Amino acid sequence: MKTSQATVGPSLAGAVLGASVLALSTKALAIVVAGTALAAMASSAVFPYYILVATIPVQVDLLGGITVTKFITPLAIGMVLLNALIYRGPWPVVARWPAGYLAILFFVTSMASLLLAEGVRGFPGEAAKIPVYWALFFFTLTFNRTAGDLRRLLWIITLTAIAEALITAAQVQYGFVMPGDWRSNIGLPSEGGMDGAFMSFSEGKIRAEGTTAHPILLASFFLMAIPCTAFLFMTEGSSRVKVFLCGALVLMGYAWFYTFARSSIIGFAVVCVVTMWFHSKLTRNLVLAGIGILITSLLSYQVISQVFQTGIQLFDSQSLFGKADLNDGSGSFDFRIESIVGGWNLFWVHPWFGVGFGQSINHYTTYLPAWATHPFHPATIHNVFLEVACELGVFATSAFIGLWIWAFVSVRRALRIVELRPYAVLLLGILLGQAAFLMITPMVREIWLTLAMATAIGHMARKAT
Repeated sequence: MKTSQATVGPSLAGAVLGASVLALSTKALAIVVAGTALAAMASSAVFPYYILVATIPVQVDLLGGITVTKFITPLAIGMVLLNALIYRGPWPVVARWPAGYLAILFFVTSMASLLLAEGVRGFPGEAAKIPVYWALFFFTLTFNRTAGDLRRLLWIITLTAIAEALITAAQVQYGFVMPGDWRSNIGLPSEGGMDGAFMSFSEGKIRAEGTTAHPILLASFFLMAIPCTAFLFMTEGSSRVKVFLCGALVLMGYAWFYTFARSSIIGFAVVCVVTMWFHSKLTRNLVLAGIGILITSLLSYQVISQVFQTGIQLFDSQSLFGKADLNDGSGSFDFRIESIVGGWNLFWVHPWFGVGFGQSINHYTTYLPAWATHPFHPATIHNVFLEVACELGVFATSAFIGLWIWAFVSVRRALRIVELRPYAVLLLGILLGQAAFLMITPMVREIWLTLAMATAIGHMARKAT
């Protein structure tokens, strides 16, 4: 019987893949994925950017301590520049007033502060994050010039989130553990070579992180991805695609639930309120009343503490949450408040250029308040704006806050354009949700995508008027 060529090709590919897995272990799969990504980058001018977006939640090692992001980012930047040189694609948009200049100020100050604080020896580790943020921000400005471009980006985010949710489901159901050491200090002391992740599962405690370094980072990604997927579901015309997206939302919700990131509930609540604000007069009235109550409550620390702890205790009282590795509600609130106060004290000691990008963990615990009683504190200050202030100083913080302000100005401008208004509502909800979430969470990678998306949609609105 003659074998067709169409059958031989896949068979050979499967044989090579199987042999490589036997020879190199399952890391060969990562090599195949990386090779596929490189082929995709070469096929289109915009694909390097899409590949970069798809790696936002991927923080696992690829080979020898090199993470996927560290591998993909320089390749994506190089491919975009090469395509620009051969006139196949656009040059990265950098000089766009004012967002581009604010971003440049932030990134340059980040590099300078790290050099001043750590010198050349300590430079490579934390500095690797800055090109990732730079590429996400400026490539988003470059490749999103129309509403159609923005919609394609939403699909990339959605498909990435589906893959992430599948990995998370495998963790929850089968104990699958991605590389990473966030659990190394959780559970029983390491024995017999078993790491913290394995023991956490063996003890019956589950808190999924997907391909990120921590469940909060995975929850943060879903805080962006779930609204994007819901937007596509609401605006898609095909019933088959709607069914697909509905299933995707269920899967993402399941994955997000098992992050047990209670702080992200605040972000999702804000996203929902913002969305309903534009569709319900009753919601607008309720929000205004709620703002009045909130302003009154802000006058009392005890009120804030009690409301937060009551909400967390209600969350934790559900039987499904009993198997999560979590601090109790009061402990979660306490170490956040203590880290924020410690960060504020640190900022006043180093106000101009901070202590260096990513270096707050080495400094802020020295400045904790005298009343701090929590037995441990997180790896960084749990407030992104204060984190930036402590690590980078007042100049970078001003640029960072300026980027947020301009993002909201841009979204407001887009709300006036009929074609862009749905996207503007989506981005407004995501940005406000992220801002609320980041008040008790450190820096997350995806804000460099959403801030740029808002800036890009504002530029579209300006061109349309």
